[in-house]
Amino acid sequence: MPSQFAQSRILAEGTCRSYDAREDTPYGYLPSIAPGVVFSILFGFTMTWHAYLAFRTRTGWLSVFAVGALGELIGWIARAVATGCSYSVPLFEVQLSSLIISPTFITAGIYVILSRIIPLVGTEKSPIRPRTYLFIFITIDIISLAIQAAGGGKAAAGFSKGTDTKVGTNIMVAGIIFQMVSILVFELLFCIVTFRALPQIRASKPLSLLSGATTISVACILVRSVYRTIELLQGWRGYLITRERYFIALDGAMILASLLVYNLLNPAELLQKADHEKVLEVEDGTHSNNEK
Repeated sequence: MPSQFAQSRILAEGTCRSYDAREDTPYGYLPSIAPGVVFSILFGFTMTWHAYLAFRTRTGWLSVFAVGALGELIGWIARAVATGCSYSVPLFEVQLSSLIISPTFITAGIYVILSRIIPLVGTEKSPIRPRTYLFIFITIDIISLAIQAAGGGKAAAGFSKGTDTKVGTNIMVAGIIFQMVSILVFELLFCIVTFRALPQIRASKPLSLLSGATTISVACILVRSVYRTIELLQGWRGYLITRERYFIALDGAMILASLLVYNLLNPAELLQKADHEKVLEVEDGTHSNNEK
C-alpha cells in the first residue's frame, strides 16, 4: 500500500498540505467536502437525538446508538477536514479506525432489542433464552471490536512508518468477517423468532413497527459489512476503496439509515407500549375468567 502513492514524501512534507493531482492521497482520491459536511451534520443530529431519547425514556442501553453515531461523526469530520489536508496520515488513520469500529455499538443495541422482544411474544418462540442472546452476541461484538481495533492499529502503524500493512489489514478483515457472520446468525435467529411469533407481532402495532425497524437496521449493517469486507480484501488500491461514491453509498448511507430508523421508531417507547398491551391482555383474560 504505502509504496504505491509515494508515502515517504507525504510523511516528509508534513501532515497538512493542499491536494496535488500529480500525487495520490492515502484515500486514492481527494475526499469531497460536501459528503463530509453533510454526513457530519446528519450523524451529529442522530447522535443528539439518540442521547435525548435515552435520557427522556431513562433507558441506558439506548445510549449505545449515540456512541455509535459519535464514532461516525468523528470519522466524517476527519474526512471533511481531509479535503484541505488530503495527505494527512493522522486524519486518514482517525477516519479509518472510527468508521470501521463504530457500527459495533449499533449492533450491540440491536441485540438488546431482540432480547427485550422475546419475553413479550413468549420465550418458547426463541431457540435460546433472551439473556443468552446478550451474552453470546455482546461477547462476539467485544471480540470483533478488539480484532478490528488491533488490525486497524497495526495497519495504521505500518502506514505511518512506510512498512507493510498487509498483516494489519488481514486482521481488520478477519474482525469484520467475524462480525458479519455473527450478524448473519443473529438475523437467522431473529427470523425464527419473528416467524414463530408472527400472530402476536401482527396483532401488536408497536411490535410490528419495531420488528420492521430492526429488519431495516440489520440489513443496512449487513450491506455495509459485505462492502467493507470486499473493499479491504481488494487491497488499499483496489477498485472499491479508491472510489468515494461506493464508500458514501455503501458505508456512510447504510450506517446513517441504521441509526435514523431507530430515531423515528424509538425502541424503548415501542417496547413499553408492547409491554403495556401485554399487561392489558392479561388483565382482560383474568377479568373474563372471574366473570365465568
